[in-house]
Amino acid sequence: MPTSMTSPRNIGLHERYAVARRCVDSPSIVSAAAILRLVPDSKALNVDAAFSALRAHLAHRIDLALAQFPLLGYCVDAPRSKAPRWAPIRPAPTSSDILHIGPAISEGEASTLLSRAILAEQSALPAATQLDKGPLWRVHVSQVGGSAKCVVVLSTDHVVNDGRGTLNLFQMLLRADPLEGTAQPIPPASDKIFNFKPSTGYMLGVVWQELILPKLPLGRKLKAKLRGPVSWPASPAASRATLDVARLPKTCPSTLDIMFVTAPHLISNLKALAQQHIDRTSRTQKAATLHSIIHTLALAALYAAIAQSHSIDAEALTRFELVLTACTPISLREEERASKRRRGETLARAVESAAVPLPATTGNYVSSYTHDFRVRGSGGFWRCANWFAAHLASPRGRTLAKQHMGLLAYIPDFDASHKRKRTDEDEVEKSLGGLGADAYANGWEKFFGDKAASPTAFDSALTVSNLGLIDINNVAIPADHAHWAVDTATWAQSHTPQGEAFGIDLVGYAADEAQTLSIALSGRPTAFADAQLLDRFRSFLQRLVVAFAEGTPGKLSQESQDARVQLDLSADPSFASLARFLISSS
Repeated sequence: MPTSMTSPRNIGLHERYAVARRCVDSPSIVSAAAILRLVPDSKALNVDAAFSALRAHLAHRIDLALAQFPLLGYCVDAPRSKAPRWAPIRPAPTSSDILHIGPAISEGEASTLLSRAILAEQSALPAATQLDKGPLWRVHVSQVGGSAKCVVVLSTDHVVNDGRGTLNLFQMLLRADPLEGTAQPIPPASDKIFNFKPSTGYMLGVVWQELILPKLPLGRKLKAKLRGPVSWPASPAASRATLDVARLPKTCPSTLDIMFVTAPHLISNLKALAQQHIDRTSRTQKAATLHSIIHTLALAALYAAIAQSHSIDAEALTRFELVLTACTPISLREEERASKRRRGETLARAVESAAVPLPATTGNYVSSYTHDFRVRGSGGFWRCANWFAAHLASPRGRTLAKQHMGLLAYIPDFDASHKRKRTDEDEVEKSLGGLGADAYANGWEKFFGDKAASPTAFDSALTVSNLGLIDINNVAIPADHAHWAVDTATWAQSHTPQGEAFGIDLVGYAADEAQTLSIALSGRPTAFADAQLLDRFRSFLQRLVVAFAEGTPGKLSQESQDARVQLDLSADPSFASLARFLISSS
């Protein structure tokens, strides 16, 4: 095999972020999952034989994937050092190391089955593997007792794969079309082929906010004024002096709620509604994208949930204001890149090198668009959604997203790993919670470990990751005079105890003349003084998606204790009117 395919390289910025998180007991796991059903479902079918056929199919596809994408057979050498590197696992893994068959599980709602299965696997992967030994991914399959169904979950450590790559791998494993089988090169680090370097102005703003301002001998009020807006929940809502986070997030268990919203024209209706509310004063005059719609619905739902938590009355909602920092990861896997410069030519700063096509799976190719949204009760929903869609798609927005990712390169670093025994390195998956600074082996561990232990571990509101639309109709795994087909699909990432308070993972698909949107919502509800906040947020978000996707824009009515609350979707509803509508329904 050519050296270019097997020679290890240093891990990239985003890959090291995943390594550091795992070393401080906050592993970043990406999961894709589906419920498969036998078609046709007949009593004459031998379900056990069909399940054996599925197991054989998955084992074969896993072995093909291992052969074609060599990084799937790699681990991280010296993960707690200052310069971890990729290294091949010895002996090389096979499908028997990756595929795990679990006991049969009880029947239940699809959302419940999948959320439980994903949470279990997001714990099982880091518990059963080690960064420097691998493998860093696994597939788990369980039959659903009493039915011709099964649950399949693919989980990968974020160090080896991003969300788009994980979903692509999942689809490869389920399909029956031929894989190339020839090994591809080890994918390059994203920071070597994309320009993530922050501009001078961008860096000066960060240095002022994070390093200079906190050390100035100024009063708290003046510092707050100079700092500018601070996102909930790191700042109190309304006029309360206390924060909504009452317990250290890393000491609270994470939860996962999966919502499936299905209608004949659900996604089409959302896009049609956006067409009716195009900002005619904008230069582009483009409709808000599906992502910007769901993102803004999430802001509205969270705004309403927080308002109810603080008993903001209907009249005061118009004046109620929150700063909600939200993040949108952007996949760079299919982004066009310039060719390499020729010898002697000057490469402009904006030009990025290495236009070699990136693999469909393995590697991390993500930027991160982050913005502080000032959500005012008087503000219009579509005005916010249209603005966000335009800025997210703009060249400036894409550049800022890359610069935000590039900040990882400026984390203060040190290397104390050489002072540790080999047994410490063998147990990088174990918790560092409660240990002092000397427990950290490098600066990245200390940075993320200290952040998770701070009173403002949640320094932003939410992240919304959208993998778009997938085709689930091309899965037909032969099995005993029938075939396995995808009934329901979703994906989700493990929740982090530092950073965003809530995570939302989206994917859509069409089947049986209906369109479905999967919304996976993760959080740590017991970290908040109001333990019902996450449930309320989930309920409000689902209610809004259903209302906006009904396909007949007009006035929606909701009975409250005092009066009938109406929501006019033919106009641009304000965040206050959306909150009144939601609160009246709770």
